[in-house]
Amino acid sequence: MKYTRLRVGMKLIPLCFLVFVMTSISGCDSDSNSDDDMGVETPETPENPETPENPEPPEVENDLPFLPDPGAGKSWTIQPKVSNEFDFEGGKDAPEFANDWQDVFFNGWTGPGITRYTPEQSKIENGELIYQANVVGNTIQTGCVTSKEKAVYPLYMEVKVKLSNSVLSSAVWMLSEDSTQEIDNLEAFGEKENEYFSKRLHLSHHVFIREPFQDYQPLGQETWYTDGKGTQWGDDYHNYGVLWLDPWTLKYYVDGELVRETPVDEIDPEGYTGGTGLVKPMHMIISAAAQSWREGNSGIDFLTDPSVTKTERTIMRVDWIRVYKPE
Repeated sequence: MKYTRLRVGMKLIPLCFLVFVMTSISGCDSDSNSDDDMGVETPETPENPETPENPEPPEVENDLPFLPDPGAGKSWTIQPKVSNEFDFEGGKDAPEFANDWQDVFFNGWTGPGITRYTPEQSKIENGELIYQANVVGNTIQTGCVTSKEKAVYPLYMEVKVKLSNSVLSSAVWMLSEDSTQEIDNLEAFGEKENEYFSKRLHLSHHVFIREPFQDYQPLGQETWYTDGKGTQWGDDYHNYGVLWLDPWTLKYYVDGELVRETPVDEIDPEGYTGGTGLVKPMHMIISAAAQSWREGNSGIDFLTDPSVTKTERTIMRVDWIRVYKPE
């Protein structure tokens, strides 16, 4: 469920709370009935009321209480150019989508292995971005959308997603324009028959050298998060977040709980970034894919796997994506 929020100062607060404040603070204009209209006697105002020179602003709910203090006079504020609620009419043709997002990978890449990112495999409907895959010849056609704008640390990116019940990856990630720095907020496989992958989330990142090609990412078991409760992540919607606080700090959250922090010495141990760490502005990416490494490791044939050929099992749902920065 989505909630309408308005900004007061640098805060986002629930609309119902704003109505309460606006009808409670003396001197604020409101469309609500006055006390006189409701038959309530209004107390007289003193001739010389003592008003503080700098009255305290009304307290507001912190939407992200688990994040670090953003700094004096700042709050974690949504960045509209790289965020989307998907709760508008008109689908992908609507300006709420078309102005800031594109229905292809930002540089024209069509996806890993036999994946083919195809606009026809995604739609916006009933307040959600929805992907559904199809087998076409020797390819798996899936959806991918990317933000037109980029963002850089410090930022927190969070999504509400229901994974597909398939061997295809459901992924939400960030990538620099030159494809040399990548942060994976969510990479998961919801196929419920697979006891290992259906209960794990891959929380990782990459740094690359493109020529000659080299790819580093941390590969330990700690990058495959499981909650120890047997949760199969594709059973329901969950909130997945990553805090990119500075070039050497990545923290991952699931439903508001910190579940992994990448050690500093695992950000770039090979020196692929030239000692800078993760510093490049990145596009926001939401995608589904047939990932080639699973063919070798798991013996999957994507073209015949029943979790792919039964297209209803490939449906991935994204309720929203929100990117915040301290402002």
